[in-house]
Amino acid sequence: MISFGMMSRSLNSERNYFTEIARQANPGIFTCFRFSPGKIHPITEKVSGEKFDHENDKWIRSEFPLPKIIYDRCFYTNDPGSKQSMSIVKWLKNRKDISFLGNGLPNKWAIYEVLSKSSLAPYIPQTILATEGKSIIDQLKKWNPAILKPVFGSGGAGIYKVHLSGTKFTISADLDGTLSEKIFNSTSETESWLDRLCSKHEYMMQPYLELSDSQNCPFDIRVLLQKDRQDQWVLRGKGIRRGHKDGILSNLTAGGEVLSFADYEGSLDFRSKRFILHELEEILSVLPEVLEASFPRLFELGIDIGVSKDKALWVLDTNSKPGRKVITSIHPDLKDVLYKAPLEYALALSDTLPEREGHHL
Repeated sequence: MISFGMMSRSLNSERNYFTEIARQANPGIFTCFRFSPGKIHPITEKVSGEKFDHENDKWIRSEFPLPKIIYDRCFYTNDPGSKQSMSIVKWLKNRKDISFLGNGLPNKWAIYEVLSKSSLAPYIPQTILATEGKSIIDQLKKWNPAILKPVFGSGGAGIYKVHLSGTKFTISADLDGTLSEKIFNSTSETESWLDRLCSKHEYMMQPYLELSDSQNCPFDIRVLLQKDRQDQWVLRGKGIRRGHKDGILSNLTAGGEVLSFADYEGSLDFRSKRFILHELEEILSVLPEVLEASFPRLFELGIDIGVSKDKALWVLDTNSKPGRKVITSIHPDLKDVLYKAPLEYALALSDTLPEREGHHL
């Protein structure tokens, strides 16, 4: 029997997803639990959480030993609770008797350092660490406009576009689907604002890339990859995320919408389509291996790829705890596949794999 634990910071988050996974699990092979890292008793090493009751199709409050395989869906910010959870998860990962389905990737700067030195370097936007207002303004002489991204960030939160025109600095951000702008008429004012920003969070800076469609809506390609029962990477689906007109971000949390990749593909002329599909295949065939050569084993990846006006492809973000909304809204028929995927890979990791060959989920 495989004890399979699904972990999130709070029992309120990922509830539906975890429930659907538990429903797909064969109760003859899996016992499914859900818990948060803060509910592990440090002395007894027992966990207070919930166990899935197949017969009654519901979660039951339960105390149980640490599961042997853990699916980590914890998202961390800079708050004290996150730091505590992170130290507990680090302790769990150091244990030899527990396997994590996949390990989270580190921050965006650490990922940039690896990808920019790999064969994928031509697809990675130039990036520097932005530590203070003065250095950002100096760099703006080379990259104008530029983008500021938090080193520890997700969902498009905290991303700013900085533009210098004459002596006027414009700093803009996408907030709930509308563009918000701050205008400064002096370098010192701008520098002070940027200093305050960098004192709260670590930032990195990139040249602003024109990644918009013919209607001037920012868009990118979201790709979901997961490992299968044979420990091979599988492309689960592709979709287009499109932001609002004249906006900066395509993220759904910033008011973006989901469009079908097939429709996007159909809108391209023959040469552009052939080129983009070839480049996409090239990136996706190499990227997981490059990451796994530098970081611990992964189970899934959400990859965001921008396409500039000149049809160049850019890897904008790689996420080891991706959402499924883009893929499932275009391909609702894939939901069951995505619910089964963590269980299939848990079987691949399990020592009992040879004797389980005859079983089906």
